[in-house]
Amino acid sequence: MGQASSLIRTTNLQRTYQMGKNTVQALAGVDLEIERGTFVALVGPSGSGKSTLLNVIGGLDRPSSGEVWVDDLELGHAPDKKLVSFRRDRVGFIFQSFNLLPTNQAWENVALPLMLAGRGRSERRKRAEHLLDQVGLGDRADHRPAELSGGQQQRVAIARALANDPVLILADEPTGNLDSRTGRDVLLLMQRLVREQQVTLLMVTHDMNAASYADRIVHMRDGIIEQIEIVERTAEAVA
Repeated sequence: MGQASSLIRTTNLQRTYQMGKNTVQALAGVDLEIERGTFVALVGPSGSGKSTLLNVIGGLDRPSSGEVWVDDLELGHAPDKKLVSFRRDRVGFIFQSFNLLPTNQAWENVALPLMLAGRGRSERRKRAEHLLDQVGLGDRADHRPAELSGGQQQRVAIARALANDPVLILADEPTGNLDSRTGRDVLLLMQRLVREQQVTLLMVTHDMNAASYADRIVHMRDGIIEQIEIVERTAEAVA
């Protein structure tokens, strides 16, 4: 069973793929435990398994063997219908390319998960505007993506990830399309949201500077965890 203090727990997690006649082992026995309300970065070279691990924890892919518990649900053997509701209700996703609908206003993009959950329009708008306020875009609710900078678009994407009050946010290279200063602002925002809302955030990145904003850095190579690094920072660094 899952444990109360841990949001995520994997045991001997393995994932293999067939590529023609070759078998590729993307995950080769991952044991990982992540406490609630923490910011964890997954780092490693291309092919290390970090993105596969993110997809398995997000219920986007199933393991070949082993167990993956998230919020007391074992995803590897959960029915498809449960995985759909898990992704909709308990997980928020942030992507490198923002993935905003170009014809929708900012608040409509944020409210999309609420629409999928069956919430009414007035409730959706109120919640979306509140979230845009939280990410510093309260005055941009009626703007479309083309009218926003890259950093503002990513802030809209972060607000959208928070729409259904998830227990877990998964971020895949969230600063990859941003300049360094804008990326820093987005990382500080994510850091603050983890601290204030006690949401758990798991981020895949190749950028060690971005990873340094996390509480823990999980180093991966060849489908296994090589090292888990605890990030020490001063009070000023998290102010």
